Amino acid sequence: MKKLFYLLILLSACKSNPDKKLEATVQPDSSGAMRPADTTFLLKEAQKGFYHAVFIEKNRESKVYKRLLDFKYDHYDSIAYNENYKILKVKFKKPLKKYDVASLGQDWLPLYAYKGKYYLYAPSDWGNTGRRRLTDSTLTYWSVDGPDLKPLLSFKKINDSKYSLTSQPFYQFVKKSNINIYIIDPKNKVAVWEDTALPADYRYGLYVPVQFAQNFDMVHNYCKTDKMPEFVFDKIDFKALIKGFN
Repeated sequence: MKKLFYLLILLSACKSNPDKKLEATVQPDSSGAMRPADTTFLLKEAQKGFYHAVFIEKNRESKVYKRLLDFKYDHYDSIAYNENYKILKVKFKKPLKKYDVASLGQDWLPLYAYKGKYYLYAPSDWGNTGRRRLTDSTLTYWSVDGPDLKPLLSFKKINDSKYSLTSQPFYQFVKKSNINIYIIDPKNKVAVWEDTALPADYRYGLYVPVQFAQNFDMVHNYCKTDKMPEFVFDKIDFKALIKGFN
């Protein structure tokens, strides 16, 4: 199913191959080929009529940095949200139960590791941003199909560093999501999200609330003309990060 495919894309990205081009797309920022001299490039390849680069974006005012942090729905997001909301209302005719989630951030972006530092990531395919939104009654996932909201079934604050929640599943091969959220960096509210319903290799993610996201540089996978494979980041030892929280 499409959501299993999305999960595998996020967590098993392939390295760039200049001989393997995918369908054309346009990045939100067309200035990728015109970078300051001190820009750190993680990958760069150029041919006639083709330019692909993965680089570290430190400019918080760049178009792509601002867009990544902007959770407002565009036209297509609104269509997807409204369609998914209609489906939700058919399945859940009673008003959704509300929970006090105020102590957690509402909008979350994934963080990735590269050479000992954490980075935001602007992907080649904008459907792979991995955004999440937690409200008092739903958990919304962004995918290639737009925002998809799932009702919360429970929510509990265990202590200032650990929360647990259950929700209707995003991935159709599990009955429900069982998520633990561990705040591993209280200053920046960086958290490990662990979904114990998923296979061990796919259950973890590192996230930061959008209001603290500007504390991190961004890796930008830029190509104006082609959709490229997503950048492969370093593996994170999530078990080590949450050791002592259980």
